[in-house]
Amino acid sequence: MPIRKDVIMKLSDHLITFSQGDCIYRFLPSGDIFSFTNGPFLINQFRGTSLDGSVNNIYLRIFLPDRISTYPLLGIRASGKASRSDRALRLTGRVEDISYTVTFRPENNLWFWDITLSGTNRDVDLIYGQDLGISAETAVYTNELYTSQYLGHSVFSEDNGYVVCSRQNLPSHSCNPYVQQGAIGCRAIHYSTDGLQFFGLSCKETGTPAALSSDLEDTVLQYEFAYIALQTEKIHLNGEVSVGFYGMFLRDHPDAVTAPQPQAQIFCIHEKAGEDCGVFFPLKSVRLKGEFVQPLSSLPFSAEEIDFLFPRRSLEEIRENALFSFFTPDHAHVVTKEKELLTLRPHGTILITPPDTSRISSSLIASTQYMFGVFHSHVAVGNTDRHKLFSSSRGFLNLQKHSGLRIYIRQKNRFHMLCLPGLYEMGMNYSRWFYKTEQDTLIVTAYAAAQSPDLFLTVTSCNRISYDFIVTGQVVMGTLEYAGDYTFEQLPDGIRFYGHFPAYPQLHYDVLSPDHPAWIWGDGVFLDGGQSLDGDRLSLSFSGVSGFSVTIRGHLDTKPTAAASAEHPEFEKEKLICLSYYEELIRQFSLDIGDHIERISILNETVWWYAHNALIHFAMPHGLEQTGGAAWGTRDVCQGPMEFFLATQHYELARDTLLRIFSHQSKTTQEWPQWFMFDRYSDSAGECHGDVIFWPLKSVADYLEATGDYDLLAEEVAYADDPECRDSILSHIELALSCIIRFRLLPGNDLITYAGGDWDDTLQPASETLKENLVSSWTVALAYQTFRSLDKALAGQKNCETLSSKFSSLADRLKMAFQRHLIRGGVIAGFWQAGQANPYMLHPLDSQTGIHYRLLPMTRSIIAELVNPAQAQNNAEIIATHLKFPDGVRLMDRPARYQGGICCLFRRAEQAANVGREISLQYTHAHIRYIEAMAKLGYSAEAWESLFSINPILIGHTVPNAGIRQSNLYFSSSDGAFHDRYEYERSFDLLRTGSIRVNGGWRLYSSGPGIYLRQLIENILGIRFSKDGLIIDPQLPRSLDGLRFRYRCFGKIRVFQYHLSPEYSLCAVTEGKTLSGLLLRNPYRQGGLLVPIQEFNRCGEQIDIYIPC
Repeated sequence: MPIRKDVIMKLSDHLITFSQGDCIYRFLPSGDIFSFTNGPFLINQFRGTSLDGSVNNIYLRIFLPDRISTYPLLGIRASGKASRSDRALRLTGRVEDISYTVTFRPENNLWFWDITLSGTNRDVDLIYGQDLGISAETAVYTNELYTSQYLGHSVFSEDNGYVVCSRQNLPSHSCNPYVQQGAIGCRAIHYSTDGLQFFGLSCKETGTPAALSSDLEDTVLQYEFAYIALQTEKIHLNGEVSVGFYGMFLRDHPDAVTAPQPQAQIFCIHEKAGEDCGVFFPLKSVRLKGEFVQPLSSLPFSAEEIDFLFPRRSLEEIRENALFSFFTPDHAHVVTKEKELLTLRPHGTILITPPDTSRISSSLIASTQYMFGVFHSHVAVGNTDRHKLFSSSRGFLNLQKHSGLRIYIRQKNRFHMLCLPGLYEMGMNYSRWFYKTEQDTLIVTAYAAAQSPDLFLTVTSCNRISYDFIVTGQVVMGTLEYAGDYTFEQLPDGIRFYGHFPAYPQLHYDVLSPDHPAWIWGDGVFLDGGQSLDGDRLSLSFSGVSGFSVTIRGHLDTKPTAAASAEHPEFEKEKLICLSYYEELIRQFSLDIGDHIERISILNETVWWYAHNALIHFAMPHGLEQTGGAAWGTRDVCQGPMEFFLATQHYELARDTLLRIFSHQSKTTQEWPQWFMFDRYSDSAGECHGDVIFWPLKSVADYLEATGDYDLLAEEVAYADDPECRDSILSHIELALSCIIRFRLLPGNDLITYAGGDWDDTLQPASETLKENLVSSWTVALAYQTFRSLDKALAGQKNCETLSSKFSSLADRLKMAFQRHLIRGGVIAGFWQAGQANPYMLHPLDSQTGIHYRLLPMTRSIIAELVNPAQAQNNAEIIATHLKFPDGVRLMDRPARYQGGICCLFRRAEQAANVGREISLQYTHAHIRYIEAMAKLGYSAEAWESLFSINPILIGHTVPNAGIRQSNLYFSSSDGAFHDRYEYERSFDLLRTGSIRVNGGWRLYSSGPGIYLRQLIENILGIRFSKDGLIIDPQLPRSLDGLRFRYRCFGKIRVFQYHLSPEYSLCAVTEGKTLSGLLLRNPYRQGGLLVPIQEFNRCGEQIDIYIPC
């Protein structure tokens, strides 16, 4: 009989709560902060856990002649005892010969930490640290990295030392919440503002904050882990001393922070509040069992040991004579611990069930792994947002180790959590961790089945030594931790979980093991006394085994059965099936040029891994930094997935994708939402930017041109807001065109309105006036390309003549308007503002922003063949002079002005405090479109070189100032390592000269991998499919003479060999015969060669392509 989870236990039943006005302060029984909230706002960032405690703390440092001793004073890691009154929480204890008392006292929106120290002839100081969310609770839980990016920190020197003020610049519930923190009774003489400064990368191995061994940095760092630290002046103890810290929350701080809130009143409230804290009652002690000690970090593997494990290696990354990473013949990527400890974003990957390549799949399972010992996390079947079984890893330093599935091993009567391995291997469907100890090597393997929604976890002792293990995980069964409504029942070999999912009533998970573990609910196994606090923890205890396995089986739409086999398929077999799947997915792609050339090897590996990345973005949308997802961005799915499927001739899947996209058009607005869930959930953005309506139309045109499948136009699909009404795709197109003509054309000038924005999400208009009167020249170029493509695709088709003519007429009108309004002095304006004496924005005539050049319209106008050859050449020269940097091309020649997060013109561009993602201006997606434009112009060397300035594999060989980063996943941006927006604006030119480090941005969740693969296949290697045949149009530099490209075309494997010389004319030869074909038009250079299908099908296996260069 299924058992309700909430009948057994709730963490909330154990929380210590203080309510003060709108503020609620919740603590765990250990004295760790669980959450500080004010209405809908979460003040802290990470909820404390019963096993890890809280990320915040107050540290006592004792200065000794030869060292500094450091002790946490709060929570489960401290030695003190907790007590409480109705108004306060108190922790008392003794470290070395110093007694301490810490009292937490809230007063409405203020909270105080009062510390009393007592000792003799001791020099000490205190370091206070507090993580900050300061945004809507759901926003922080959805992505704490994102909310940190918009949390602006300002530091002021006052009589009590440094005061740190933090304002959330991204409005939430129409407010900009604010927190101020400072010292009381002493001076704060040092500070830091981000957890990266405080904990450091070394914390991934040591578990100890790096900042405790020295002074804080005294630098504002705006990264992705808002964490305020304050360090007091040195205190000489000779008796009793009382000091403290305060925090203050304001629900709304509408203005930029120019000074702290007056502290005199805060000090007055503090003094009065301390007069009566009430009667304190002791709390039951909560401590980790003594047998659970520090995590296990692997010993390093020697060169000989690595040779034994991985005898064949390629693309070795070596720094200062140390091996950091490499690839294997089966396309696995292996990373050493030495690299991980220097890498800002932790190495990780996502596994999914390989989806069907003929139609959209739903019953897939996903799991996220991280190198630092997260073996399965964010486990979800189907919807990756709603259906989580196990929780997601939060943060990037592994500070809280309760998430996902973790493993403890008993050594010498002590349990150690497996954390950093010596080697970490990532494959298409698996991850492996190699842990070297003094007497053994342990291999942990997590993998996904190749043909069913199953995940597996195995552990093996290479020396067959028996151990006790505990596998433990935090169960979610929903979207967020602690909120799942689920039941479970015992099976012969495991446990079955049922959730409350009305859209998927049969959804359930089985967690199984054939190795007969003890199944333990709650966290009592880790705590003294055995009392459980957290009922959402499942543990499997294995005794005296040299290995074991666990199976996680996801069921989206199948009825539960009594039989549930715990047996798991052989890892090597599943791996080979998956490798075969990916080889077919990429159509046997392979490059070879005889003598080994590093860049050819880089591209061969990139194709495999970007195909892996692209599938995740398409089939189970989420990423490592973006754990939320489960939806398609309309413009995203129309680019990465559609372009990848057409470039690889997966036409059935492209067709099914188009039908799904068109079924999400609104009959009322006639548009598509910015994003939408594509399963049974109806969630969508509800609104869209001005460019979104064009992407589905462009995708239809591209599909028809590639396939000639005009039956698609007669297919009937419903509307998102009227599922009972079904119309043909052609009718949907006509409806969208009606919307464009009625609502998107700016009256009187034939330009497209900006509406809610364009591709660059940071440039969303800050006012309704801009929204209505602004024109994005990039959107106009995209609209022109869409109209031209539809005109061409529909021309001559039955019942399409009138529609084709309309698209042709609109394209002509847009072209004339573009030339008349949007180009001035040979420069395309980024924006044009109707009704202004000087309408030009992001242009040399722009006097508002200081920004003179914008990349997007310059590249898109070339790709769309909208501008004449002279203007196209001018665009290329402007990009080379003003927008090209060592790490790629940037979106603009200057960043938008940052004025404390206050919006004047554009929202996110003026609100983000962090220099990352689009704010960094080198957004990889836009750089890939630059490659497309260069290929269109015939700048083959530039297009080829540009492939590598954004490719993560051995990126330092192309971009010398590139920071160390993961090599097998797509990164969405290249971010200058500036501390904050002010330094960024002052020192922006350091990026031009490559004089500042650039770091890789967020990973994997992007349309970029699919677009990159299309550029490589169609526009660099020049193999493009058409309904009429094969288009051969390579753009390769002369250094690649002799390059061989193996690829499946029209169902048969062909080998293209490229011959480059100024003496050649473009032609293709097979078995001594020159193929007949039609030379295509390109307004900027000689066009490609269209070889009819019948002619191509008569070709031999090898085709020699002769290219003038």
